[in-house]
Amino acid sequence: MNPRGVRLLVIEALKNKTDAADRVYSPRDWPTTADMYPVLLVQTPIDVKNSLGRNVPQFNTVTTVRITGRLQELDDAAEDNGAEKAEEALEQLREQVERAVINSYELTRKIQQFLQVRSTIGVDADGEGHTAQLLMELDIEYYQGPEEFYEIDASPLEGIDVTISMPDGTPEPLVKIDLE
Repeated sequence: MNPRGVRLLVIEALKNKTDAADRVYSPRDWPTTADMYPVLLVQTPIDVKNSLGRNVPQFNTVTTVRITGRLQELDDAAEDNGAEKAEEALEQLREQVERAVINSYELTRKIQQFLQVRSTIGVDADGEGHTAQLLMELDIEYYQGPEEFYEIDASPLEGIDVTISMPDGTPEPLVKIDLE
């Protein structure tokens, strides 16, 4: 397990489990447009390894997964309620993201714990509608051992020669082992 593996598992956990449907991207350019909304952008900007001792590379690693959710809501014709609709939609998206990631069996079976979950939301009315953004960071802890750092360069096994030494006067054994 490494940050890339965590990121890919989070992306898989989010696809088609939120209002963003399959619009879960990583990596990609971060600018988004209204025709993409709602959309989720996933990245792993922080990775911290805490050593478990000397002489062997063993770590409790904490990778921060940042999920940025974006959506847009317009005011109704009769009411100025775009900001309210955007915030409610964003709160719903936040809950969907939390549930999708935390309930992901493929992710949770490979990690130790969700160390911390932080989220902030914001609504902006600078454009045509009310653009809302969710910023969620999940600190995901998992173990990394020597197998993560040392790739074993080995030649493929092509065969084995076996010789059986028998005491003098003993007939030769009738054993043949072919491992090719």
